[in-house]
Amino acid sequence: MQTKTQLGTRHRQVRESILRLSVADYAATIGVKVPTVYSWESGRTGVPQEILALLERRYGVSSGWLLTGSGSPTTMRDDTSPSQPKGAIERLEEQIQAMKSVIAELRAQAPLVVAPALPGRSGPRIPMLSLGVSAGLPAAADDTIEREIDLADMLLEHPESTYFIRVVGDSMTDAGISDGDTLIVDCAIQPRSGQIVIAKVYGELTVKRYLKVEGRPILRAENRRYKDIEITADMDFTIVGVVRSCIKKL
Repeated sequence: MQTKTQLGTRHRQVRESILRLSVADYAATIGVKVPTVYSWESGRTGVPQEILALLERRYGVSSGWLLTGSGSPTTMRDDTSPSQPKGAIERLEEQIQAMKSVIAELRAQAPLVVAPALPGRSGPRIPMLSLGVSAGLPAAADDTIEREIDLADMLLEHPESTYFIRVVGDSMTDAGISDGDTLIVDCAIQPRSGQIVIAKVYGELTVKRYLKVEGRPILRAENRRYKDIEITADMDFTIVGVVRSCIKKL
């Protein structure tokens, strides 16, 4: 189901790429206030049906495409003179195709949310031995036990905001994260450039390294087979949490 945020994103693409109007000029053209346009494009409120009908009637913008993202953004026929040069519409269609390609790749590699960490529930305490690791079975004599640890205390800084997520795919193998691994993801941490994060792009979850290159945010896979995802202002994008640990089965 399409969300108001997705409708607002497509509405903004029409205003900028087809109509080439500022928010103030666009508001004056269709007879609404500037804050109303911002509210539509941020997804706080939906674009009214009468505005969708006006855009289709006056500019040939498909209301069906605005609502669903399917089909062509324009309803222009061969005998209709477009209000804007054809190049603007072609550019918008290219952007849409690029967006669909990104979504398809993310969907194929989307990690699975296994479960939230449950605050206040402690697990068994495990002895930590003050020995060097060897191939034999360690004898847990009292004088070799350094301390007992609780894995929840050790791994969960913010249990109420932490989730376990299972990795799908091979886009992060060069970072030591493989298909089937379980990630511990903390949603209470402010992400910094260089950290591995769980992000949501166009509604699809993905695990990538978050970078800022010349001030521009980028999601980078740790596998050369996958291209960088450059984050732009018109994308439906948010960082869900920061990956703190990776659990593997050997």
